[in-house]
Amino acid sequence: MQALVSHVPSKRELQKEVRRNTIIDAGFEEFAMQGFTATKLDDVAIRAGIGKGTIYLYFDSKESLFKEVVRKNLFPMRDAAQIHAAEFKGSATDLLTIHFQRMYLGLHQDRMPQLLAMIMGEVSHFPDMADFFFREIVSTNQQLIQSIIRKGIASGEFRDNFPVEFTQILMAPAMISAIWRLQFESHSPLDIEAYAQTHIDFVLRGLKA
Repeated sequence: MQALVSHVPSKRELQKEVRRNTIIDAGFEEFAMQGFTATKLDDVAIRAGIGKGTIYLYFDSKESLFKEVVRKNLFPMRDAAQIHAAEFKGSATDLLTIHFQRMYLGLHQDRMPQLLAMIMGEVSHFPDMADFFFREIVSTNQQLIQSIIRKGIASGEFRDNFPVEFTQILMAPAMISAIWRLQFESHSPLDIEAYAQTHIDFVLRGLKA
């Protein structure tokens, strides 16, 4: 039997991947700084140090670039959370605590608050992108939180009459904290670590009441 040989990327392939990631990173910066509507591919090209025409070798529209920004910046956190939950052997209480801690870390890194604000403020005007973001990020997080709560109900940790369908109530404070830091940090700064712990304690008390 012929041995399987792993594909080794050529220098050209590596250069193309580097350029593609440079465009995605430039798109992230422009979307976060200007918003989706105001961002022009010319701005992305300038930030990436390339000609505008080069972008179209990798992305056919601003919308497709935005989707790749989401894939690169949010999919790793989404996938890591799902893998961690699937492999976790401890209690539902500990798992939910860790999930929210990771959510806060993700929401407050780099330009994530700006990107979140842009998504919340503009994506609803673009149905295809709204469907994409809900399907790939929001819905998967809802399902994961629901599965953790059901695990806690089954183990007797959480009360069995908790309305698991309303995960928005549980996620909203984390999202608001990112927007708050973006809009009101200079007026009323948040101690994110203390805020996150207060939120988690509040959620757990509600689940166990």
